[in-house]
Amino acid sequence: MNRVDGAPCFVLHLRPYRDTSALVDLFSLEHGRFTCVAKGLRGSGRSRQQWRAALQVFNLVSLSWQGKNELKSLLDVQQQQSFALKGRAIFCGFYINELLERLLYPLDPHSDVFLNYTHCISQLAEGADLEPTLRHFEFGLLESLGYGINFSFCSQSQEPIDSNSFYHFEVGEGLVPVSQNSAGVVFSGSDLLCLAVDDFSRETTLQAAKKLSRLALNALLGDKPLRSRALFSSSTVPSKEHFPSEDV
Repeated sequence: MNRVDGAPCFVLHLRPYRDTSALVDLFSLEHGRFTCVAKGLRGSGRSRQQWRAALQVFNLVSLSWQGKNELKSLLDVQQQQSFALKGRAIFCGFYINELLERLLYPLDPHSDVFLNYTHCISQLAEGADLEPTLRHFEFGLLESLGYGINFSFCSQSQEPIDSNSFYHFEVGEGLVPVSQNSAGVVFSGSDLLCLAVDDFSRETTLQAAKKLSRLALNALLGDKPLRSRALFSSSTVPSKEHFPSEDV
């Protein structure tokens, strides 16, 4: 039976399973996204207290498991680092977790995404500005999945973006100049050139980045809405206990 020992993983999501167990969704540096059964995690036995403490969402853990199928069996877990997200940063954490669960195939390694996620969750825990932090993660994820956006050149003509011109984003193609009869969301060349050099200092650039990421991600996510996006409209500042993923 295939066994892995001591692999670095992030905890993405937990949910009850059968009487006393739980399913734990994880993201590994070398093994991608997968799910483990943590037997007896929700039971009263003291032997699982250490597991429960380690298997908290956003924690980086050292994990051992076995199993040939997609659903693995958890053997051991040791907490390596805890990222304490507060206030609306918790919304953002659940949002990026849900993106990984929706967009990554099971057991498909993405070391670049793992590093991108590590940086993002660290920034959120340190109280960084939420909007630029999320946009960096989203655009990096799109790049890793093969859907990166070139902010410097038009997709069809390969002409450089003009700071005085305006552009549309075409899903599957990229940025194209606004024509006389075209309709849709318009992006200024000056904002696009700011994004090309990771300059989020202008409010208009932040707005453009959010619209662009939504257009690109929605094409991959399909019709099923993200649960975490709905949480942003809540007026209540959350704690991790408010989320069903913690109900173990």
